[in-house]
Amino acid sequence: MMKTSPTHIQTRTRHNPHRKLLRSRLITALVAVFSIASVAMAEQDVFSLEDEASTTSTSPATNPTAKQAELHRQIELGIGYVSRETARFGVHNGLDEQGLVGVASFELQAVAAAGRHAGYWLLSGRDLGTDARSVALQQGRQGTYQISLDYNETPTVRSHSSHTPFTNPGSDDLSLPNGWVPATSTAGMTQLLPSLRDADMEVKRKRLTLGYEQVLPTHWQLRSSYRNETKDGMSSLGAVIGNSGGNPRAVLLPQPIDYHTRQFDAALSYAADGKHFEIAYYLSAFDQGERALTWQNPYGAISGWGSDSSAADATEASVGFPDGTGRIAQPPDNQFHQFSVLGGYQVGAHSHINADLAIGRMTQDETFLPYTVNPALAASIVVPLPRDSLDGRIDTTLFNLRFTSRPTPRFNWRAAWRYDNRDNKTPRDEYFFIAGDSITQTDAGSASSTLSRYRRNEPYSYREQTFSADASYRVARRTDLSAGVERRDTDRDYSERQESVEDTIKFGIKSSVGERLTGGLNLSRSERRGSTYHGEEPFLSSYRPEYTSNPATLGWENHPELRKYYMADRIRTKAALSVNYLWAEAWTASLGANYLRDDYHHSDMGLTESKMTGYTLDISYTPDSENMFYGFFSHDRMESDQDGRAFRGFAKAADSVNPARDWFADLRDETDTLGVGFKRKITEALSLGADFVYANARGVVDVTTGGALSSAPLPDSLVRLQSLEWYGDYRVRPGTTLKARYRIEKYQSRDWAVDNVAPNTLANVITLGEDSPDYTVHIILLSVVTEF
Repeated sequence: MMKTSPTHIQTRTRHNPHRKLLRSRLITALVAVFSIASVAMAEQDVFSLEDEASTTSTSPATNPTAKQAELHRQIELGIGYVSRETARFGVHNGLDEQGLVGVASFELQAVAAAGRHAGYWLLSGRDLGTDARSVALQQGRQGTYQISLDYNETPTVRSHSSHTPFTNPGSDDLSLPNGWVPATSTAGMTQLLPSLRDADMEVKRKRLTLGYEQVLPTHWQLRSSYRNETKDGMSSLGAVIGNSGGNPRAVLLPQPIDYHTRQFDAALSYAADGKHFEIAYYLSAFDQGERALTWQNPYGAISGWGSDSSAADATEASVGFPDGTGRIAQPPDNQFHQFSVLGGYQVGAHSHINADLAIGRMTQDETFLPYTVNPALAASIVVPLPRDSLDGRIDTTLFNLRFTSRPTPRFNWRAAWRYDNRDNKTPRDEYFFIAGDSITQTDAGSASSTLSRYRRNEPYSYREQTFSADASYRVARRTDLSAGVERRDTDRDYSERQESVEDTIKFGIKSSVGERLTGGLNLSRSERRGSTYHGEEPFLSSYRPEYTSNPATLGWENHPELRKYYMADRIRTKAALSVNYLWAEAWTASLGANYLRDDYHHSDMGLTESKMTGYTLDISYTPDSENMFYGFFSHDRMESDQDGRAFRGFAKAADSVNPARDWFADLRDETDTLGVGFKRKITEALSLGADFVYANARGVVDVTTGGALSSAPLPDSLVRLQSLEWYGDYRVRPGTTLKARYRIEKYQSRDWAVDNVAPNTLANVITLGEDSPDYTVHIILLSVVTEF
């Protein structure tokens, strides 16, 4: 992933000749392959796929039961041009770099003439000239078996504007350049800007899937698949060296990505006479190539690094540059196994019962890294790791039971029960951690600073049961009424709220006024409540009692009045309206509107209220299958209120009860989207079309504070997109079509979190210096499609 480039950010240029050479060779190879294939197929235009009933002879002349195949071949070859490099436009389509790009696709298909067991095969390739290419193969016999093979590559390009001072981005052991000048803040790092080099944030996913299905005698069927997926590239990761509120220093690292996931599933099923049954097995195994990411500390020695005492010693210097090193674990290897069984049975003429049970196990047994990578700090360890690995294990149980019935033509109802249990059986131990590779582990007995670093892992588990029932009744020939209820009961371990219950009631109406106007309205209201909220629970259960009982800790980390939104008491109100109108044979219009409000009425701190509203209007004109005109407009608005209270560690007791330290944040996001387009057949040979999309999104954050705090307005965030695409097809002669595509996209954005934030802008954080996307890009694609 590392590319050679100038070292200074202001003289950055990029090009990838190897990538362009590969594209050129790919197009040349495709032309050669298809030319040879065309000659070979032309010599044998007709071939046969033999029916099961045929004899051993395969000659159509001598065997009347042999089925002649219909052979279809389509090849598209061409070239395109991208006017500029832009990561956002090419985030998943492989068009992120400036220059020429190949256009290459094909489809080869053979299907036997109609028969009880007609054979077929299909070979196709898409976007072969880009990094988002795919190839698929299917072969089988109708009603007998099918084999499939799929391969695809998907790039995820996040940024072409990232920079790092490390000399080897993409490595798992990052080093600083010779002549690096350390400092306690970025202001003193005189070699930071001159040392910057490109660190493109790109990850490519490669996925290969093999599938097989077989129809067995007496209504049985077997299916299985195997998937192999790799992810390779580079992403960003925040890393910290430090151990208290005053001395941590951070850097955004170019994190290497080398992930490998294998998935396998197999199922045997039966279906006949109103009943069905299936038993299945699923496996997912994840491996990562790099066990840990290590980086050289770019900061000079800071007071508080090294010894657990306030006095400086030799270990303080060992943490800073050049000897100081940090290390962070990469995602651990893990596996998931699951066995499942499901079945259904027709009860009488109008009812049906279904049930499924899945039992699984997640395991993670990656060997622990040492407490620290710093040799001087490692020498101080007096309390070793309590075990060699986490030995993580979670047992899962998922059960669904559903009953549906239609006792009369006008009335139907449904009832369901869902049980979901995640039982975390990971052993619980106490770890005497070394914070941020920066402090010795010397055991100072009952000292608060020592006790704060004894902490237990908390094997979080939950159990959830959901009961639901709903019914609908046709009160008139064109009007249906519906109603439903649901109760969700959740139990959690090691959580602020042990039990919560949410009850929901729903109503709906769907009606037609004549043949042209239809519409519907759905309303629901839910209320969540639960056991007493103990905001201090994770703090008390993860530390030693002699630490949590210290008056200085007050027995909590998060303010006791703070509520986590996904567990807090909440009243949710939802409404959705839809109207469809067909005012002429080819004209249709539809209107959709939605409203959602969450009221966290017992939350004094945290998310206290949120609201989402939106509507969409669609109009389309479709006189026939080859001509279409459309337009749409949508507006969405999201609002939320968050409240909090700022407190300082040294004044925690006084600050926590001081309303003058309150702060309030009102957030608003609004998005408008407009789209129009058409597709029209001009002549028998020529078709033209165009699509235009305009989107505008704005985010506003208003912050107010109590008298003891001060704040300043935050800039609005903005995203504006304008995209116009023209396309045309011209049939030169039967079987040969010229295609042309032109697209222009203009994208503007403002984000105060990254704009004008150079790698040395923040005093205690070295950033990647990324920019908000802002570009205008032109894309031209020309190709020839041949069918024969």
